[in-house]
Amino acid sequence: MKAKIEKHKVSGKVYTWTYKDNNRNYPGWNFTVDLKASESLSELLNLMSNCEWSSKKKITTELPTQAQLNVPNNQNGTAKWKSKPNLTLNCKTSESENHWLIKELDNGIEIEFGKEKLTELQNAINGIPKGNGDFAISDQNEENILYFWWNLEK
Repeated sequence: MKAKIEKHKVSGKVYTWTYKDNNRNYPGWNFTVDLKASESLSELLNLMSNCEWSSKKKITTELPTQAQLNVPNNQNGTAKWKSKPNLTLNCKTSESENHWLIKELDNGIEIEFGKEKLTELQNAINGIPKGNGDFAISDQNEENILYFWWNLEK
């Protein structure tokens, strides 16, 4: 199964960003995908869910468009933000099922999660093309926040 995860090609566009301005109201990271990426990431998360070992996959991310920044509407879409070029999804079978941790690295972010949070993440990603958004996944302390937003791209 790990070989299938390594070979899996994530298609579509994945966007992550965090705000430099007004992060009191928007702490954590923001996430959206297009339809292709939603489907591709869902397939990847299925593979991870069925793998008996911990597994991880690095994914290239895109800069959010102005239309995407307008969805959360932080300071009417004008709040300063930053992004990282990579996102690593890291399913940790050695951690609790409810494990959730976001690490900011030099050239990316890494999201560690247990099996229960994997299901939450997959459901969130599957909902984006259906217009679902404006909610978050976080740890039990309401930290390590990842906000999900619908995508206005067609």
